This record gives sequence, structure tokens and C-alpha cells, in this order.
Amino acid sequence: MKKFLKYLAVTMVILCFALWAGFYSLGHFASDLNNELTQEDAELVKDRLEESQELITMKYYYTNMGMFENQKAVKEWKIPLTKSEFMLSYNGVINAGIDLSQVDLSIENETLKVSLPEAKILAHDVDENSIEVFNEETSVFNPLKVEDVTDLQVNLSDKMEKEALENGLIEQAQSYSENNLKNLLHSIVDEMGDYEIEMV
Repeated sequence: MKKFLKYLAVTMVILCFALWAGFYSLGHFASDLNNELTQEDAELVKDRLEESQELITMKYYYTNMGMFENQKAVKEWKIPLTKSEFMLSYNGVINAGIDLSQVDLSIENETLKVSLPEAKILAHDVDENSIEVFNEETSVFNPLKVEDVTDLQVNLSDKMEKEALENGLIEQAQSYSENNLKNLLHSIVDEMGDYEIEMV
């Protein structure tokens, strides 16, 4: 009798486990039939987006030139033989667009809702190999320093950035990023099924 009861108990445990596994699988099957996006899908999409930041970033290439001039003076009188000057030329690139790490994705039925931040300058890089100093004139009483070149380059880059913003760089970058982001989203989401994408 004891052996029979033990056998019955083991059998019931196995049956319960089998039923639980069946319902679990059925639930997943039903979910697949509903063909709905999940929040987990949204996180996967966001991960894929962040890996593609470069694809939606607008690049503003430029060549800039400026002049440095310095002469020692006493009040308003410039001291002779203390003048130092040079010209500086270099290439740079301003990266502007939407920061994909700040994009907010949410799910509503079969619609992926995408909330976008405003475009901004993401990076501003100078090609160090392109920096060129020429028409250099220096004085033993007022020698040029490495800092003079660095400070001029930083000053010129700040002015270039300001000029680009005044010429509508952010507005152009917003449009450029949104258009490329839509195409990118469709290529990612289409792999998951036929879903709507809504920019909010």
C-alpha cells in the first residue's frame, strides 16, 4: 500500500509539472499568435539603435583659418621688436544630431511609439594632422609658445561652432536624424513583424 501511495504521489507531481509546462508553452504560443510587440522588444530595438548612432549623425566638415598677433606694450605704446604673429589653418568636423541613448521607446498594442530628444552638437573634432602654422614671425623678446597655437585653435573652433549654429545646423541635423532614424527603425522592426511606428 505504501509503495502504491508513493508511486501515486510521484505520478501526480509529474502530471502537475507536465500540465504547468503545457500551459506555459500555450501561453507563449498564444502570445506569438497575437503578434504583439513587447517592452522587451522595445529594449532590443533601442540597443540596436544605439549601435547605429553614426548612421543618423550629420557631419559638418570645414576648413578654418585665423591669425594670431601679439605685441608687448606699455599702456598704449607698443614696444618695438616685441611683435609675434602667425597664421593657423586646420580641418575640423562637427557632429550633430539626436543622441540615441536619450530616445524613449514605448509599446501600445502593435505600435512602437518613439519619443525623440532635440538634436544637438554631439562632438567637435579637429584633425590634428591638418594643423598648419605659417607666416610665422617671432621676437626673442616675445617668443611664440605652444599655448598660443592651442588657444587660437580653440578660439577659432568655438567661433566656427557658433557660426554653424547661427546658420541652422541644429535644424538641419534634426531633420536629417529623424529621416534616417525612421528608415533605420523600419529596417529593424520589419524583422519582427508588421508593426506601426509612430513618432511622438
